[in-house]
Amino acid sequence: MSKTQKKKSFLHADEQSEENIKKFSLSDLASFKKILSYAKEYRFPIISGLSLMVLSSLFSLISARLMGELVEKGLILKDFDLSYKLAAVVVAIEVCFLFSMWFGRRLLSRYSSLTVLNIREALFHHLQGLPISFYDRQPQGRVVTRVTHDVEGIEEFFTSSMGRVLNAVFMATMAMVAMLVTDFRLGLILVLSVTPALLFVYLTRNFVRKANRNLSRTNSALNAKLSEFLSGMDVIRIYGLESWSREQYNTYVDDYRTSHLKANFLYGWTRPLVALLCSTPIIGLVWFGGNDVLSGAMSVGLFVTFIRYCERFFNPIMTLAREIHVIQQAFTSAERLASFLSHESEEVILGKDGLLEQELSGEIEFKDVFMAYNKDQYVLKGINFKVRSGEKIGLVGTTGCGKTTTVSLLSRLYEFQKGDIFLDGHSIRNFKRKALREQIGFVSQDAIIFRGSWRQNLTTDKVLADDVIMKAAEVTGLKKVMDLGSWSLDSEIYDGGVNLSVGERQLLALTRVLIKNPKILILDEATANIDPWFEKIIHQAVDKVMEGRTCLMIAHRLSTLDHCDRIFVFDKGRLVESGTQKELESLNGAFTKLHKAQEKQPLSVGHDDQKIGPVVIN
Repeated sequence: MSKTQKKKSFLHADEQSEENIKKFSLSDLASFKKILSYAKEYRFPIISGLSLMVLSSLFSLISARLMGELVEKGLILKDFDLSYKLAAVVVAIEVCFLFSMWFGRRLLSRYSSLTVLNIREALFHHLQGLPISFYDRQPQGRVVTRVTHDVEGIEEFFTSSMGRVLNAVFMATMAMVAMLVTDFRLGLILVLSVTPALLFVYLTRNFVRKANRNLSRTNSALNAKLSEFLSGMDVIRIYGLESWSREQYNTYVDDYRTSHLKANFLYGWTRPLVALLCSTPIIGLVWFGGNDVLSGAMSVGLFVTFIRYCERFFNPIMTLAREIHVIQQAFTSAERLASFLSHESEEVILGKDGLLEQELSGEIEFKDVFMAYNKDQYVLKGINFKVRSGEKIGLVGTTGCGKTTTVSLLSRLYEFQKGDIFLDGHSIRNFKRKALREQIGFVSQDAIIFRGSWRQNLTTDKVLADDVIMKAAEVTGLKKVMDLGSWSLDSEIYDGGVNLSVGERQLLALTRVLIKNPKILILDEATANIDPWFEKIIHQAVDKVMEGRTCLMIAHRLSTLDHCDRIFVFDKGRLVESGTQKELESLNGAFTKLHKAQEKQPLSVGHDDQKIGPVVIN
């Protein structure tokens, strides 16, 4: 398998792609049921709204019938008193029609919006419950598309199209029954004459569905590529890749535009054709109905009534033709959301949550642990070690040897396939995951910073006093840095901490961990790419944060492991050496090779980022 193929196979394919469409596709009925399942909580008010719309259809047909009576018994016979009364009744019924339609639409719109809110909340809740392995293999833009574009497709159906479509169905059905009851022969002719239009709408629905699937797929790919370029904008700018990225992005834009043009072409010829097919039966009404009026077989008033019935019958058919693309878009969105919600949650991937919530002392033991991200491709192979409570352990090895995977298993971010991990003598699977993660602090090379104040980034505990936060900041040295930069707890931090230097971000992350007060501390290259001034402060902060805690420190620079009690050396997913630094040097093995490699090619130390001045939140 080539590198390109491996790259393609790592990410999950879109649900609307050719290889997945059969697996995830739903029938129109199944899609409709799926959409309605989201409205289960508000079914009674929605049914009430639809009932009012049915009532409005009934008012409309009564009005059509009375219009014929007005012409036949009032205007033709010049009975103006009766004409005024019938005209007043017609106006009153039309007002009732408008009010019932308005209240029905209002109820439908209100509770449809609440239904869409439930969908958004369910999606966000599902996002939080998905395992980390899901996000490793899904482009960020695709996930964003699910909770934005696809929800909007269902929202448009609920808030506007569903009411129009169901009202059109009710109106057309009642008008058809009224025509057949009034004059069966003429009514049957008109009903049969609209069959080509209905058949055409039915036969073209799959073409519309396919067009909407292509639109959704290309839109998802476009968002994924945009998200990728935005997150990598600094690299694009540094290497002068603006033209290259624009060409790449334009390729996805062209695909999306092509899909849009194909869809518009489809709508452009199907809608006028349906309108023509719906208008043609009027010729039949004029021909057969007109002959009946001339021969005396049909009264003028009944003929007028039939004209109104035809309006109530054919207009809804044209409404269905106009809304078919919205309906199919909603069905496509329902497919995508159903497939998204079908992704197994962390509860399924990692197994049932444990019950243990005891406080940890920090003793860790790995027993013959095997772990694979992909089936049968193990990245950890038979890992065995034991760490005493309060011990400081360094983890070293070449890139991809399994160091980060090992520490990730402690927080139950991934599942391992063989062996077991014990904390304080208990299997890690017996612990409640939330309680376990609360007692493990993690500081990575790239600190995750959110937009908000310093206080919001240091702790989510709203009742924690400022002096407690600042005391922790003083211990790590962050307070000194904040004073030098004139920062306060109310100062604003931008997205990703772009107005902070690398050193400031790392100190913030260390202080965040100290406030959390975990029993186990994991440091993944926490001092990488820091200038000497900040490195000294951070090393002092790390030493203070590690006091009284079990610490696992991943490092490529072996000089950062001087304070470790033992060092574990990994190679190709196996733990090949362990011991103190002196013991490992005497073995003249894997650790020695790493040491000599660094002496030949020492790692350069990055310069600290320039920072924007502090911004204080008013």
